[in-house]
Amino acid sequence: MANDNTPNRHVAYAGRYASGPVNKFNAFSALERARLLLRETEQITQMFELEGEKDERADWWWNGFEIVPYTLVGLATCLEWHARSRLTDLYTFLPEKIDAKALDGKVPAKVLSQMIQAKVSIPQLLGVSFTVGSVTEYLGVFKTLFEALGIATSPDSTIQPIVIEQLGLFGDVVREPLMRDVLEELFMTRHALVHEIGYGSSSGRSLCETWPPERVMWLCQNVISTIRLLETTITENAPSDFPNLLTQDGYPVDDRERLRQTIEALEARIGAEIAARSAHSQVNWSDALRAAQASAEAHEMLFSDRALFERFDWARTDLLSRTMLEQRLALLTEIATALDQSSGSRPS
Repeated sequence: MANDNTPNRHVAYAGRYASGPVNKFNAFSALERARLLLRETEQITQMFELEGEKDERADWWWNGFEIVPYTLVGLATCLEWHARSRLTDLYTFLPEKIDAKALDGKVPAKVLSQMIQAKVSIPQLLGVSFTVGSVTEYLGVFKTLFEALGIATSPDSTIQPIVIEQLGLFGDVVREPLMRDVLEELFMTRHALVHEIGYGSSSGRSLCETWPPERVMWLCQNVISTIRLLETTITENAPSDFPNLLTQDGYPVDDRERLRQTIEALEARIGAEIAARSAHSQVNWSDALRAAQASAEAHEMLFSDRALFERFDWARTDLLSRTMLEQRLALLTEIATALDQSSGSRPS
């Protein structure tokens, strides 16, 4: 029998999006994709409105576009991506939270060798392979995350806006559906769109009637609201070095200033330790520190040359700068560890 060299699909998935310097497997990517789907649905809604003003309207104005409801597939994928990426962040930040049962059958020798080749970590493999096919599974990830970070509020209450009740025409109570129920309908509809052919309607018009552009746009807004509310709670409660935090506006936190402060404090600590041990080494350290600072300034000037990096992905303009700071921090950490473990002579 020939050797099966087929790549593991989860390793391939993580290799494409989660590993490497340009990491797209994060909450921001999920949120930005949902925003894009909203903008496109708004354009389609405007197209229908303009066509409706005409005396003679096109057939598609009456029958709808079969493709419009398929936006729901993209929206459900945004939620799936959101949960999977945050599970990866949790396992990366707190490896002790990895459930041993989650590894059962997922890392055989063949998969492990592929992971090493693709530079995929255990947290990344577990994140991309986690199933998110319902609102229970989606919110379950954030329940685990909130508990691990000591966040007292529940994900259910976090995403649920205040329920406003109104009286209907005949005195009956009318209220907006719970956000949990809205998201569950989204997952169920995504499943039907992907796995069912829809023979209930010969023309497909019932699908378009159920999900016209206006309703799809409303669901886009609900998905964006859900992601942002959960992310706001994480940002407000998580440690500042938790991976892939977002701002209150839902954009990546620029953590370069935090890295610079950490580097400055570590440089001061190392400098004090060296000064206490050797005057000669203190001179060498001062020279190395000046050289590192000059190098950092030169690199920052280089990275700011947009003409030079015109084909680079400037969706994250801080990438090169942040990589430089992370490498500097890694070196300083190794130096500090070596000093801590050293029994170098100290002046009496």
